[in-house]
This record gives sequence, C-alpha cells and structure tokens, in this order.
Amino acid sequence: MKLASFVSPGTSDWLHTASGPMSASTLLLAALLVAMALLALGVLRYLHGQRQAIRSAWHKLGAERSLRRIAGHVPVAIFTLHDTAEAPSRLDVITGDPAALIGLDAVHPLGEGDPLRDPAFRQRIPPEDLSALDRLLESASHPDDKDRPQALDFRVRAPAGLRWMHLTLAPSDGDAQRVGYMYDTTRTKALNEELRSARDAAERAAKARSDFLATMSHEIRTPLNGVIGMLELLGHTRLDAEQKQMLHSVEDSAGALMQILNDVLDFSKLAAGGLQLENEAFDPRALVDNVIGAVAAPMQRKGLRVDVLVESTVASRLMGDGIRIRQVLFNLLNNATKFTAQGSIALMWRVIGDGDGAQRSFISVRDTGIGIPADKQATLFTPFNQAENSTTRHYGGTGLGLAICKQLVELMGGHVSLQSAPGEGTTVTLELHLPIVHRAVDALPGAAQKHAILRLSDERIAIELAEQLIALGFTVERIPPSQSMRPGMVANVLFVDADDLQSATEIAARVVAVGKALRSEPSIPNDERIPLEVAPLRWQSLVQACRLALEPPVSSRRKAAVATDASAAAIVAKSFSPHTQRVLVVEDHPVSQQLVRRQLDLLGWPCDIVGNGVDALAALHDGDYAMLVTDCNMPRMSGYELATAWRKHEAESGAATRLPIIAMTANAFDGELARCREAGMDDYLSKPLQLQPLERKIEQWMPRRGPDAAQAAPEPSPAADMEASQALRQSLLPMLVDATNADLDALGAAAIAGDAKIAEQRLHRMLGALQLFTDDPLLAEGERYLETLHAGGTDPLRSLPGYVGALRQLLARLG
Repeated sequence: MKLASFVSPGTSDWLHTASGPMSASTLLLAALLVAMALLALGVLRYLHGQRQAIRSAWHKLGAERSLRRIAGHVPVAIFTLHDTAEAPSRLDVITGDPAALIGLDAVHPLGEGDPLRDPAFRQRIPPEDLSALDRLLESASHPDDKDRPQALDFRVRAPAGLRWMHLTLAPSDGDAQRVGYMYDTTRTKALNEELRSARDAAERAAKARSDFLATMSHEIRTPLNGVIGMLELLGHTRLDAEQKQMLHSVEDSAGALMQILNDVLDFSKLAAGGLQLENEAFDPRALVDNVIGAVAAPMQRKGLRVDVLVESTVASRLMGDGIRIRQVLFNLLNNATKFTAQGSIALMWRVIGDGDGAQRSFISVRDTGIGIPADKQATLFTPFNQAENSTTRHYGGTGLGLAICKQLVELMGGHVSLQSAPGEGTTVTLELHLPIVHRAVDALPGAAQKHAILRLSDERIAIELAEQLIALGFTVERIPPSQSMRPGMVANVLFVDADDLQSATEIAARVVAVGKALRSEPSIPNDERIPLEVAPLRWQSLVQACRLALEPPVSSRRKAAVATDASAAAIVAKSFSPHTQRVLVVEDHPVSQQLVRRQLDLLGWPCDIVGNGVDALAALHDGDYAMLVTDCNMPRMSGYELATAWRKHEAESGAATRLPIIAMTANAFDGELARCREAGMDDYLSKPLQLQPLERKIEQWMPRRGPDAAQAAPEPSPAADMEASQALRQSLLPMLVDATNADLDALGAAAIAGDAKIAEQRLHRMLGALQLFTDDPLLAEGERYLETLHAGGTDPLRSLPGYVGALRQLLARLG
C-alpha cells in the first residue's frame, strides 16, 4: 500500500517541499523519532518516581532503625501472637528485645516459636507465678475473652536477681490473634514497696500515738474524775465566801483540764482516721436543750444573756450523728463563753433549704466577745493555733477545739465559716445537709389550732417563743406591752412578763409568766400562773408550761405542803431509845447522806458518814463501829471493793467479831444480791431507803441487847412511817435540786465526751436520790440506761442528752 493513500488531499500539499515530494522513509523516521521521545519521557517519569520511593524507603528505614535503637534502651517488648493450625504459638517481635528484657543470655537463648511457652524462659518463673501465667494465656485465647485485654504481673529469675514483669495481651484487628506488650516493673515495684513500708510505718506510728494518747487520757481522767467529784462534794459542805471562791477556781481549772484531755483524745482519733460517725435519728430541739443546759451555768455566772432560736420549720427528727453535732456546738459555746466578758451569746438553728427528703441546716453561734482580726482568722481552724500567742496565757486552751469542729463537720459533709471583727464579736456558722426522718413536731394533746398571745417586752424572747409555739401547733399573735389589747380578744394561753400583773386581768386565758430565775408562782385571784424561765429558753420547759396551760386549772397545788406540816408531829412522837454503838454510812450523794443520817437519828443510832470507800476503809481502821452501811457504786472505791478489803483485813488480823455490812443501791440488776454476798456483804437494802426496812435490817444483824431491848419502840404504823418519810423528803428537796442539777450537767458532759463510766456513776447517783421523791416512769427509763451502761454498752450515750432534758423537767416539777 502506498503512503499517499493514507494522506488526505489537503495534507498532500504539505508533504511537498521545495525540492519535491517527501519520501516514505523520511516519514517513517520521523514517526520513530516521535515515539522514542515519548518513551524517553515515560522512562524519565518512572525513574523520578522510583527515586522518590527509594528516598521514602531510606527515610522509613532510618526512622525504624532509630525507633529500634530507642526501643533497645526502653525495657518494653511489643509483639504479636499467632496460634493457628498453620502457625501454632508463634511470636513476632515488633519492637524491643524480649531476651534482654527478661535477662536471658547466650547460655539460655530464647527458642523458636512462642518464648512465653519456651522451657528456658518458663524455668526462670516461680511455680505460683507460672500457673498464673498459664491461666492468662489460656484465658486470652478463649473466644469469649478475646474482646478484652488480659494482664498479669509475674516474677522472673534473672542473673542480676529477681525481676518483676508486667504482661498484657489484647485482641488484634489483624491476622494475629493477640497483640501483647511486656515491660520491666522491678524498679516500680521496689518504689511501691518502699512507699507501702513507709505508709505502714506511719500508720503504726499514728496508731501507737493514738493508743498512747487514749491510754494517758483515760489514766489521767480517772484521778481527775475523783478530783472533780470530791470538789463537788466539798461544795456542799459549809464554806465561807473566800473558800467558795477558791473552790470555784479549782473546779474551773479541773473542768478546763478535762476539756483539754477530751480535745487531745478526739484530735488523735481524727488524725489516725479512727473516728467513725454514726447515722441515727435525733431530735434537734432536744439536742439544743441539752447543749444549752450543759453550758448555761458558766454563762450565767458571767452575767451573759443567752438567746436560743430554733425555727419552727426545723424537722422534729433528723438523721445524722447527733453526738458529734452536740460536741461541736458544745465546743463553740464554750469558746464563746470564754472570750465574752459581757453582752450576749446566741445559738440559732435555721433552715436554708428543704427538698428531696432533707434539710440544709444553718446553725450559728454568735457572741459579743473580743473578736478576731481578719489576718488571724485563716489559722484558727488549724491545730494548736489561736488568734494570738497571748490568748493561751489569758484564756487557756490548746487551740484544738475549732480544728476538731472543722474536721467533724467536714466528715459530715458540711461546711464551717467564721465572721468576726475586733471588738464586735464572732459568729461561727455550720451548714449541714441532714435527711428528714420525721418532719412535724409531736403535738401536745389539744394544742392543735390553739391560740397564744405573746405580750412580752423583750422582742428577742418573743421571737424565740413564737417559733417554738408554732412548731407545737399554736397560732401566735404578738402584742407588745406598749400596745393596748383589743376589746373582746380571746386566747387559750397568754404569755406575759413575770412582773406584769395587769395584762392577765384583761383577757380570759391561762397565764404563763415569763422571766428569769423564777422561784415561785405569783398568785392571781381565782387563777394560777405557770412559770417559764427564759434564761435561757428551753424547749422542754416550754412544752411543760404549755401542757400545764392546756390542762384544767388546779387550785389546790399546795396540798402536799400542808400534809407535810401535819406530819411533822409524827417525827417528834416517833422516838427510839438511843444507842452507844455507832454505824458507819458510806454514801456519795449529799441528799442520800442527809436522809440516812436523819433516818438513823430517828431510829436512835448515832452514825458517821463518809463519801467514798477509801475514806470509809480508813474510818473503819481508826474507829469502833458496830455496822457498815454502804452504797455499792461510788468513785475511788466501790462498796464491793470496800467490803472485800475489810473482810480481808478481818481474816488477816484474826478479828474476834465479824462486822455486819449492809449494801444499799438503786440497781435492780440480775444477780445483785449474789454479787453483794460474793463481795462479803451480809444483806441488801434497796433505794429509796424507808424507815421500816432499814430498822428491820439493823435489828436483824445488830439486835438490841441489855437495857436497850426493854426500851425498844413498838412497830410503827405504815401511815406514821409514810408521814415521817414525807416530812424528811420535803426538808431535803432544796438539796436535791442543787445536787441533781450538778449531776445533770456532769451527765450531759459525759454523754458528749463519750465517757460511759462517768455517765454510769452520775446516773446511779441521781436515780438513787430521785427515787426518794418520785416514782415517775422516767426513773424506770433511767434504770434501763443504767443497766446497759453497767453491761459495757455505749449506745445509751447517744440518747442520754434527751433524757437529761426530761429529767430537768421532772426536777422542775418536783421543785
């Protein structure tokens, strides 16, 4: 075929040159040149691409070499594991040197396949760790476990010593069954062990310190309790003004020392983490009552006004550690008293949030004391710090109180804040979130929808009373004395100032006289006033006053006094022949001392009375007594110990006669008589002592002989005996009030401090004396508390503060 047949007619002209038409060979050569040029361009492009690939490969190789070089210095090996039929148990190392990692050398090289199953490797693993490793490998290969990593720490014996390895096997997304890594944790384990040893040593040291402080606290507390008890007894003896002042100084110092011991012990428990909070239902109003009752006396001695406000919205039962909340408030109120020379102290409990079954309580203690500079406030909540170095010298204390309060509140999930300025006083506020157990206060019978009018000159007292009355279910109206009462006003209860005799005649209502230190009930024609002391205002006092106000009036309230006067002649008529032999009485309560002295006087027996077993033992050695009558529970030496000691003396001295020993106690525990017999006592008298039982016991163990027998008085009638006992009780009532108030303060403080021993002693003292005057059900409740404390239980300590408040009301009724 000719070339011209492939050329279009228009192109044929172009193929002609000036020298003539182009030949076919020329055209072929031109086509070849074009093809070679295109081929050269392609080759150049390919060579350029290969050059780039080579450069990238060299770069990757350099990076891999660098990574391997770095990995060689890091004690980590990363690998993949294959466990299939084609490649059973094969390990491919990605990076790291497993042989160097586990300390294998040329003598014990890693074999082919899976080094984790290699004998050279496995023989270096302790048997207990090897079994754990096998379980890991089996678990990691299980289909159900391949979706989660498996880890193990195990030991390997290396030439340099025992080393710890951490192995992790995780599922793989590729063709490998698992991806794993292993690294050396020997140094980390060593550091952890050092830290653990240091922690254990610190915990042992903290425990040893805590145990030492607890032991020393209890060892010091024991004689200190004796000192405080004896000071209290000394206060009931005849003292002149100067001696009373010195006695009060010693009592204050002893109380301060006891507080220091309690603070140190609590702080050591907090520091050692040994203080556990309880979560029990408690009554916030009873709690406030108890705290105020425990601190009111020193406040009143300083002439300070005490205000107590508990909002009506505060629930009747909250859940929390009431004992610790009471301890915090007790500490804050003590601080306020210590640093306030004049003015007032206020305790307020408000609700700032209520929802989801809980209340956010806002509890504040405010004083008008010396105040604290702003630059000193930040350090007040740190241990052993006070605002000024001179504070300890001037006011005493350890600087632990606020630190303990802060830690206790924070343990409860709360917050403590402080506001103060020099000369303007201090306010410490607690915020606590407490679940509600029961919201409404248990209403008095008939109190719902009853109306109360407050006609009081003191606005703060009126506000406090109004909140409490609303909580009880009353509707409240405040009308100050400066404002006239509206004609035709009606109310169920009218609260007036104690010196306001006019307002009570303007309205038909039961009258409650509000004042400070009320001792008697001022009379109103055809009615009776109900006294209510508000220095400070106490919840239980108000409840009792309202209960009396809602009852029908009783115009014959003083019949008991008339009966007492009528029975006085019975004491004179009832006389017995005197005796020359003496009776030694051991009793620690002043009321019981006076009662048994008068009873023995009436029976014709002279007696000596001592307040504890130690003094009684000395008196027995020095004197000549015909009988010993002893209380069983006393400080320093109990009646049981006294009887045992005297029986031992009789045996060692070869005494010709055996001294009759009669026990007297308020305890009703099982086996009490057997315990008395075991201690060496001959018989048992239950408190309260009555003339007839006492006389029978004396006649039984010490019969009258000689001329005295002929002059013995006839058996008195029960009526005459009752009259004589009633007269004695009435004459001893003022002493009972004073002594029991002191015991209640000590019992409340012991409950706050968690001292079961002191609580048992104080409760025993009070019950023995109160049984002389009443058979109120509260005494049976006290017996149950006493029995639990006697058995070593501490649960009653949490509810004793409420019981203390109830006893105060009982004492007020008796007085």
